[in-house]
Order: sequence, then C-alpha cells, then structure tokens
Amino acid sequence: MADSESSAEYAKSVYVEDTMEVLTTDRYRNLRLGPRSELHNPLSFYELVQVQPDKLFESCIVRAIFSGVAGLGLGALMGGFFHTMQPIDNFDEKITFREQVRRQYKGFGANCVRMAKGFAKVGLVYSGIECAIERERAQRDIPNAIYAGCLTGGLLAYKAGPHGMAMGCAGFAVFSAAIEAIMNH
Repeated sequence: MADSESSAEYAKSVYVEDTMEVLTTDRYRNLRLGPRSELHNPLSFYELVQVQPDKLFESCIVRAIFSGVAGLGLGALMGGFFHTMQPIDNFDEKITFREQVRRQYKGFGANCVRMAKGFAKVGLVYSGIECAIERERAQRDIPNAIYAGCLTGGLLAYKAGPHGMAMGCAGFAVFSAAIEAIMNH
C-alpha cells in the first residue's frame, strides 16, 4: 500500500495539466535545471560582469593600454596645435582665402596622426615598464620612474644604435625623475 501511495504522489508531482505552467515557473525562466537549494543563489548577468575600476587598473596591461590611448588623444591634439603654429609658406594674394586655408592645412591630418602615434608609443611603453618594475620591486617611488625612463628611452631609440640608446636612456631617466619629483611621488 505504501508503494502505491508514494507512486501516486510522484505521479501528481510530475503530472502538470498545462504545459505553459512548466515553462513559466521560476525554475525554468531562470534556467535553473538542477535541484533548487538555498546554497545555490544564481547571480544575474549584471552581477556576474560587474567591473570594479580599482581592480581593473591593477593590471599592467590595462594601465599600459589606457596610457597608450590617452597618449594617442594628447598626441593628436598636440599635432594639430603645432601644425597651426607653423609659418605660412607661399602666401599668394591671387587665390581665394578658402584655397589658401586648404593649402596650409594639407598636412594637418598627417601631422596629427604622426604625433598621436609617437605619444601613444611612449605612453604605452613607459607605463607598461613602470608598472612591471613597480610590481617587481613592490614599492612606488622615484627609482621606479628612473628605471622605467631609462628602459623606455633605450627601447625607443634602438634604431639609433648604442650611443643613441644610451642618450635616450639618460635623457628619459632624468626627465622621468624630474616629473616624479614634481608630482611628489
């Protein structure tokens, strides 16, 4: 008798009169196909992909990429500014003002791109190296900037040969130390 009662209860729990009732239950709407337990607390999509900015910027790669993108923007602005400061070449009174402006700003885009690439390269390399040195030494101080400046200056001047690399190392190290001292790090 007990077996027939338990099978009847099981049949009642499995049998559903309306198919939509199954599909609209909380278990299936949230794709919880396993048994429901109190320990199993499914997170929503937004809780799973929650980004914490302080944790994100602890990564040297993210810092380097962010510095490269910032350098790209700053370089584009500086390229545009320096292009507008160039002296006027071949001023011709016979052509219209519009044509004169067109001739003067012919290299504007190329100048912006060139400066943007240079600033992005410097920002990416310097920031990545400084972060790696900071991680290795486990402290943030002026010698990190000096080491990173020296390595960055040497790497960026590798096409100039050993003398150029040494000068790039020394110049960038001094500049980095001065900036760090001014910024009170």
